[in-house]
Formats: sequence, structure tokens, C-alpha cells
Amino acid sequence: MLFNKQKIKNDLDSHNIGRTKAKPMSVCGFTLIELLVVIAIIGLLSSVVLASLNTARIKARDAKRFAELTEMQKAIEFYYDANGKYPPISNTHNHASSWTTFTNYLKPYLPQIPIDPTNLYWYYDSDTGDNNQTYGMMIQIESSSNYSKVNNDGGYYNGNDPNYYEVGSQPTYCMNSGYSGSGRNWWGGGQSVCGGGN
Repeated sequence: MLFNKQKIKNDLDSHNIGRTKAKPMSVCGFTLIELLVVIAIIGLLSSVVLASLNTARIKARDAKRFAELTEMQKAIEFYYDANGKYPPISNTHNHASSWTTFTNYLKPYLPQIPIDPTNLYWYYDSDTGDNNQTYGMMIQIESSSNYSKVNNDGGYYNGNDPNYYEVGSQPTYCMNSGYSGSGRNWWGGGQSVCGGGN
């Protein structure tokens, strides 16, 4: 019997002459744990990048608002040079029907009126109390990194409403006019320049 086993082995060996022996199959790849760790890391990095992207978009929208506000200020000053007064619209904003009248005053000087990218408010006021010799404008901003600008713009809205940036002579005039509290507010004073009067 032993002879037969040896003979069979020799026969198999002679049959496989010139052939390489098959290697045992090796397992290549990643384990489930490794794949989950990689997916978690990619997800974390993606969320950080998206958060940074959103912050950059907010800052870009605010930069656009500041630039467009500067262009509107120039158009308002051109209107004043041509007419001896500022556009005679009291207490309007870009969501009111009177905003169209205001922007029509500016069209000769600013053909493309800015539209806020996220539909935040833009305000304008010039009152007959001083024959429209002063005006005020303010815009809402989004980025808290611009709140220092808001708090140093010389206007009424700061601290309580840190997202309003004010320009024009009315906000500064009302803050320095000797009125106190809401009397220094230039917005919504009716025909008066300031809440406390002219």
C-alpha cells in the first residue's frame, strides 16, 4: 500500500513538471472598520470646508452690499448737486412701494439699482423738516465680523441692532444734536430730521 501511495505521488509530480504550484489565495483590501474610519474623516473634512465656504459667502455678500451702498451714496450726491436737495422720500425701504419712487430719482446717476442678494432691508430717509438737506441710509448686514463697522459708523443703531450699517449726514447729525434716547433716532421721525425734532 505504501508503494502505491508513493507511486501516485511520483505520477502527480511527473504530471506537473514545468508547472508552477498555485499559491494560496491572499486577501487584499480594507476591513470594514478601516473603510468606516476613512468615510468619517472625509465627512468631517467636508463639513469643515462647507462651513468655511458659507462664512466666505456671507462675507462676500456683505462686501457687495458695502460697495453698492457706496455707489448709491454717489448717486444721491449727484442728485443733490443737480437739484439742491436730496431725493425727497421719507422713511422708505426696499420692500416698500415708495422705494420705486426713490430709485427713479437715482436712475439718471445709477442705471442699475442694487438688489440685495438675500432680500435684506435697505433704508433711506430725507425729511422736509430741513428741506431735504440731509439724508440717511442704512443696510442690514449678515457677518458678525462687520459689527465693529456698525458700532463705529456714528449712527443711532449700534449695540441693540448691531446689523444696521448707517451712512449719510442725518445719523451723525441726530446723534450729535443734543437729543437723548430715541430722540437721536433719524429713522421714522416723520417730517422731523430726528426723533426729537429738527
